[in-house]
Amino acid sequence: MNRTVAVILLVLGGFAATLALASPMAENFAIVTDSSRVDVLLHSTAAGATLGAITAAVTVVLVRRRLTLASIAALGLVLLAVVSFTDSAPWELYPRSLAAGALLGSLAGLCNTRERLTLQTALAAGALGGIVLADPIGEYQSAPPRRYADYFPTDDLPASPPDMFMLILLASTAIALLIAIRRDDFGPAERSEQNGRSRLLAVGVAVPVVGLLLEWSLVRATHTMDSDALGQGQWMLGLTMIPLFVAGAVWLPRRQGMVLLAALAFIATASGNDAWSGGSWFALVIPAAMVALGVMAGRRWPRPLLGIAALAVVAASAAFDEPPWDNLRIGAVVLLLPLAAAYTIAACLPSTEAPATTIALAAPTAITVPLVAQFGWTAYTPLTSSHTALSSTAGQWTTTGATLCTVVVAGIAIAWIQRRPAVLPGATEETI
Repeated sequence: MNRTVAVILLVLGGFAATLALASPMAENFAIVTDSSRVDVLLHSTAAGATLGAITAAVTVVLVRRRLTLASIAALGLVLLAVVSFTDSAPWELYPRSLAAGALLGSLAGLCNTRERLTLQTALAAGALGGIVLADPIGEYQSAPPRRYADYFPTDDLPASPPDMFMLILLASTAIALLIAIRRDDFGPAERSEQNGRSRLLAVGVAVPVVGLLLEWSLVRATHTMDSDALGQGQWMLGLTMIPLFVAGAVWLPRRQGMVLLAALAFIATASGNDAWSGGSWFALVIPAAMVALGVMAGRRWPRPLLGIAALAVVAASAAFDEPPWDNLRIGAVVLLLPLAAAYTIAACLPSTEAPATTIALAAPTAITVPLVAQFGWTAYTPLTSSHTALSSTAGQWTTTGATLCTVVVAGIAIAWIQRRPAVLPGATEETI
């Protein structure tokens, strides 16, 4: 059976869901005098992404009937469309996050068929595209530059027109959903296993919650630092992501945790690098093309450790931040990072259970903190210039080393999990 419409639906829907989750809120960095910074836990981009990731995990774990999944996806599309008409109202955080999470989780649930490899790969391509392009698209569409809009008083920001790009994207996704369901493009549904579903739900909730707590910890650390001190502050709690992801991946049955480890490597590598901003729609094609190429290569030649090696190269390139070799780092971030991340995640598919894929695709939107952070008056200003292409700051070396070690640990864990059987003895599922 032709799965073209289903593939298009998953690409468009995955892109819309993660784009909504990863796009920052204008009120994210409101000035607060309370040192506890509880606002981060209640109303911030991190809080919204956490809510969306949990919603996605709960939806894909608990909802199994195809008609119900399609209805939830349609409801998510409608709610996202309504939010896209508003002018960045404070209340939009929660419905947008719930809608995006429900859309991602329901689409992942629709992938539980005999064609799960093709369908999960299509969903991963769209979701990764939304994650990679969220900041560049926001930068291009914002009246003031996106990275500065968070610091403007709300009254000084120009009124935002309806997000026509998102509305067109949602309308296209809705049409594809209607056609795919009417034609039964997903094929016969397969019964999900009961064994391990509680583990999937636990990991799906724990990962975004820990990400939100880490964001809160980092904001508190920078907010409570003595402004009179001229020294540096260092925050290293981001390293707790390593045991969290590794333990979660090992705890999941069989090879389901591989895609979670691929997400860890992507998160660690991307956290210390600035988002690509080209200033034009044509420039946005570059990272999108790299994601598409990486997914196709990962589908055709699935070698997860090869992708991990490429991500390690990107991590190591962060040490080259002095001219003229800083162009090497820029090239690695713009070209190799989306290519390697997409390849690695696609190479780890299919997950025999859709929730594992959903958790991995939602994790980069919920966890945006670096592994190690340097802050303070001199945190990013070296007192001496470097005479080589390598970084002259100890903080940069610490960050690069932590990122590289995280990617290596993820690779070792993937290699260990690959020794497990892909399916239960006597099963007839596709092997990874």
